[in-house]
Amino acid sequence: MDHDYAQRRRVALAIAVTAVAGPAAFLLNRGGDEAPTATAPPATVLSTGVALDAAAAPSTADPADTDPLGTAPVGYLAGSTLPEDDAPARIAIPRLAEAVKGVASFSSDISETTRCHAKTSNGVPFNATLTVTNLDNSRSVQCVASVGGPEPTSSDVVLATATFAQIADLTDAPVPVQITWAQA
Repeated sequence: MDHDYAQRRRVALAIAVTAVAGPAAFLLNRGGDEAPTATAPPATVLSTGVALDAAAAPSTADPADTDPLGTAPVGYLAGSTLPEDDAPARIAIPRLAEAVKGVASFSSDISETTRCHAKTSNGVPFNATLTVTNLDNSRSVQCVASVGGPEPTSSDVVLATATFAQIADLTDAPVPVQITWAQA
């Protein structure tokens, strides 16, 4: 028998088996449309408010305390009272004590890169170390609010050209910033 002929027969047989076996395996394996899911037993909520895994402690939760999906109610780790059911969640976000939002620009008149001019009407004290953060890209620089020079009119803070280039492209000026400071 010719070697090429035998090889062609093997390839044709493999294609025929694949063409029949592939869809057959798919149809036989199809079964139901739902995939089997593993459900974990509900967690136990102790009187201290700490939730434990059900495997670690025997279940003491009343079945009436669970929702229709079988999960236990929420446990709280801290606090003296539980919030009301309809009360919105409260998230404590610390507020920066000395911070303002405004716009920053640059000036070639400021020769020292560590110095900047800030509006005193925003509450920025002179000789305070300012952290100027670009709100568009979160880059920040530090400078010292100087006494010399006129107070800026259109911008809340005017930086040296090299300092401004660290937080934004010069063509983007003025840019929105957050100004925070610490008293020197």
